Amino acid sequence: MRKLLFCLALTAVCLLSSYAQVDSLSNKILNNLDSLRFAEYEGNSFKIMPYVAPSYTPETEWLLSGGGLITFKTYKDKLLNLSSIPFSVGYSTNGSFAVKAINVIYWKNDNIRSIGEFQLRDMPDNYWGIGFQNGDTIPQGENTTAYKRNYWRFYQRLMFRTRKDIFVGLVVDINRTRAEDMNPLMQNDIHVKEGGTDIFNTGIGIEIDYDSRDFVQNAYDGFFISGIFTAYDNFFGGETDYNILELDYRHYKTIRRERRTLAWQFKSRFTFSGSTPWTDKSMLGGLENMRGYTMGRFRDDNMMFTTVEYRHMFKRKTLNKKNNYNSRFGYVVWLGTGSVASTIETFTHWLPNGGVGLRAELQPRMNIRVDYGIAKGENGVYITFAEVF
Repeated sequence: MRKLLFCLALTAVCLLSSYAQVDSLSNKILNNLDSLRFAEYEGNSFKIMPYVAPSYTPETEWLLSGGGLITFKTYKDKLLNLSSIPFSVGYSTNGSFAVKAINVIYWKNDNIRSIGEFQLRDMPDNYWGIGFQNGDTIPQGENTTAYKRNYWRFYQRLMFRTRKDIFVGLVVDINRTRAEDMNPLMQNDIHVKEGGTDIFNTGIGIEIDYDSRDFVQNAYDGFFISGIFTAYDNFFGGETDYNILELDYRHYKTIRRERRTLAWQFKSRFTFSGSTPWTDKSMLGGLENMRGYTMGRFRDDNMMFTTVEYRHMFKRKTLNKKNNYNSRFGYVVWLGTGSVASTIETFTHWLPNGGVGLRAELQPRMNIRVDYGIAKGENGVYITFAEVF
């Protein structure tokens, strides 16, 4: 709890100190608190909003990161949604170095979308082994789970609209993991011996989506159904041979008024046909799902999880400069569960998950999020841009 309170307090200080425009910051705080904006550099439809903020996660411990949110339009079209590229660079108290950039880009008439990410991590990490039981019973420590991981990934999806809400596209996934300073238990792990400690994967896949969301980065209404099949093969330049099938269902419902949203997601990931390396098994935890669990603590060939989240943005008592009552601040609460298993039939143990979060709107429907995730035996505080789904 001390970590949570300290992190939230320090984050609030960083957020307030980052807000700046020509007129007095103190007057804005006193007179118009929820109309504050981050410092921004703007030209035509292009904007950059920088930030510096702390966070605490099970993977990195205390992390100080700096970055920004880039928003722009590829064409001068009032109906075209804003494209966004949030990015960050961070260094933590346990020696972790991380770089991450996510892109959601809408091209002319929203008939083409490019969605993806680049990330690089050089960090102390933990490996519990493969299977639910290992993640549930093996204690974290220098002689049981600790090792050093160097990891980078380039992941991109190029989607083409074929009907009103139907997209079909190409998926490219290139990643590499190197493991060093492994603990004795990991050195003798059969999956590590089979997969090796320097693993390079190259995958090409196809994706089919039904997407009726009103806004990809922060939907208020609509639903999203996605199926992605990716094949990893030596033929594509990698060193591995296996397949992955991902199924994703998301639904968004406005509750009484806009900016009060009930959202839920069910996602599954299955690996098959070949020898999936231990680095690319299906995993729970981290920023993307089951917030509060250390990413990779639970890993196996197959994964499923579901999350239900309520998102609430406050209303102002007086009109803002845009002549509406929308506040820039809000909160979320969520509950979820998930598991990993070697086969579909063996999904018998389910993990609890829940949490709360704060939201600050930087640009219309573009939020910075601070989430406190509660997990079995651990928790985490996450600070980043955009909603988790």
